[in-house]
Amino acid sequence: MKIKTYLFPILVIALFSGSCNLFQSNSGQYELVVLDTLNIPFSGDIHAGTYAHNTGLIYNYQSGEYLKFDSLGNVLANKIIPTVGDSGLYYVNGLKIIENGNILAKSIKGEIGLLDEELNLVKKANMPFPNGSLDLKRNQNAINVYKDELLLFHPGRNNKSPYELGYYRDNYLLEKLNPSTGVATPFLKLSPKSQYQESLHFEPPTALISISDNSLYFVFNKEPLISKYDLSNNGEWVNSIPLDSEDFVQVKGQKLPLGNDGSVLVEGEITNLFALKNGFAVVYIDGLLKEPGPGQKIPGKQLKIYNYETGWSAPIELPFNLLFLLNFEQENKAFYGLINPKTLPIDNNQAQVLKYQLASH
Repeated sequence: MKIKTYLFPILVIALFSGSCNLFQSNSGQYELVVLDTLNIPFSGDIHAGTYAHNTGLIYNYQSGEYLKFDSLGNVLANKIIPTVGDSGLYYVNGLKIIENGNILAKSIKGEIGLLDEELNLVKKANMPFPNGSLDLKRNQNAINVYKDELLLFHPGRNNKSPYELGYYRDNYLLEKLNPSTGVATPFLKLSPKSQYQESLHFEPPTALISISDNSLYFVFNKEPLISKYDLSNNGEWVNSIPLDSEDFVQVKGQKLPLGNDGSVLVEGEITNLFALKNGFAVVYIDGLLKEPGPGQKIPGKQLKIYNYETGWSAPIELPFNLLFLLNFEQENKAFYGLINPKTLPIDNNQAQVLKYQLASH
């Protein structure tokens, strides 16, 4: 997929948008207000991050550096964990801070590390079969905890390839891992409303999951459909909610796996999923056709909230230079977003985290 042709104007806009402290939603329903800017000593790219229980965490794959910070940007812990060996973790793209302050780190190889509050690797488990989807996408919401078991996206059980026709229709979506025994069992079936039920080839997806109480929300990054499952009833499917974005660009399903025919310049993608008390929130990019229709603009990240009583909020435009959100819990609570280090000055040696608040109108 060729995207370089439009990256330069996006980066230019990002440099200007990064200096603003107010971003307004399309309808005026919400304003995205910057409450604070945290400058944290951390150099290089950032491949994963999260924020929970009043602490944040960021990670760089090349250096193996993990850094933990508080709500004011103070460094709480800093550690380098090697990427190989028994005491290492290779390319972590999923982080989860659990209630006791410990941290789960999921690597693309199927390693799951348990880090203590000082970022020491105290335990490492390995999935019993290889990950069939070696996607290098950063910061996947692909691991969670439910009743002392780990739920994670790790396709490829029984040496089956997730790139085969009908894989997600014919197999389970997640694995449930008992961290004490190392036993993994397949879990969760595909929504009956999903496009992946069809006997067509689609662009290979990755999955995002998020849990609130007994509700698990699941979405493929390339499908604008968010599905709810009831964990108290063995993961029974409850419903699926379309994203409700007419501009979400997809490569159409095909009988032969020919991929993008050139009509799609940038695919639409859901990049964050957050389970809420009575719904969920997503961050997404609409994408761009090679020959865009009237009014279609350069795509930027948008936050959208779904409430089961009131439906979808208006899309809330996020800054162009936002890499990803670290958390989102509810509309009236502050949350944090990470600025893309590549949009900061070239000699910068700090990570920039913005503290946001939604102001309703």
